[in-house]
Amino acid sequence: MNDALASEEDIRFAYRLLLGRRPDPDGLTTWRSLLRQRPMRPHELAECFLGSNEFRSRYESRLDEVELDGFVVLVRSDDTDIGRALAHAGAWEPNVTAVLRQRLGSGAAFLDVGANIGYFSALAAHLVGGGRVVAVEPMDKNLQLIYATIARNGFAQVEVHPFAAGDTSAIVCMGTQAGSSNGQIEREWKGAGQPLYAQTRRLDDLLGSGQGFDMVKFDIEGYELHAWRGFERGLARDRPLVLTEFHPRCMRENALVDPHEYAAVLIDYGNITVLHADGRRSACDTVESLMRAWQREDADLRGEGAAHLDLLVEPRA
Repeated sequence: MNDALASEEDIRFAYRLLLGRRPDPDGLTTWRSLLRQRPMRPHELAECFLGSNEFRSRYESRLDEVELDGFVVLVRSDDTDIGRALAHAGAWEPNVTAVLRQRLGSGAAFLDVGANIGYFSALAAHLVGGGRVVAVEPMDKNLQLIYATIARNGFAQVEVHPFAAGDTSAIVCMGTQAGSSNGQIEREWKGAGQPLYAQTRRLDDLLGSGQGFDMVKFDIEGYELHAWRGFERGLARDRPLVLTEFHPRCMRENALVDPHEYAAVLIDYGNITVLHADGRRSACDTVESLMRAWQREDADLRGEGAAHLDLLVEPRA
């Protein structure tokens, strides 16, 4: 261990690297005095800078309200995923949003599996009025945004379950990054520091046999098949419309799922419409045609395997 104490040079480095500026004379005097009164090692000095009001005001995330068509969504200023897109463009996944607006009416029931920051849950609550919305989301930082959005809009019809949907009940590690609202189950913890944990629950057990659903959305970073298997009773009972992300790479790498298997489950359930990002819609009626549709989308976007499809699956009678 390096026992060297922090020096004035370390103070200057901290100003430049952590505050992004040169030290002002008064500030430099204050930090010199602090080191004389309480000698500390460089990492302890850095912790003091990280806890300063200037650092927090400059870099810490703030909550912003985004006014949409008839409702408000709370986002974090540093969320480079959904939050920033909503704040700048006032829209998120318009191809999927259009389906909710077309197919969810007053009094309907919507299940949002992988609710993220709650955009689709809030949109659904706005559309169903006195109906019912259930949001399932395990990531604590996203849950706070969902709760804040519910409170801000007065959405009494929204019910939140802080779990990850799966086909078993277990404690799992969750992976996420700073400045991102995305997260996923980690089969093996590889991050620094203490892992984040969540509990997986089968939706059939979590939701019971009460009121059914008219529409279900699955978007859980490749674990959709696991969530589907944990909700087989509910899907068979209600026969809801299903919106789902189809992401072969995430299925293979995150969940160890063969995407052909999930494709076969979807084909067996109903008629599949691909909701292309540019607003086009196309039908797929076989596993092979669905895989080809994904390959074309990935090639068009030059995703090198990173692209996904948004699907609408309408149950057969």
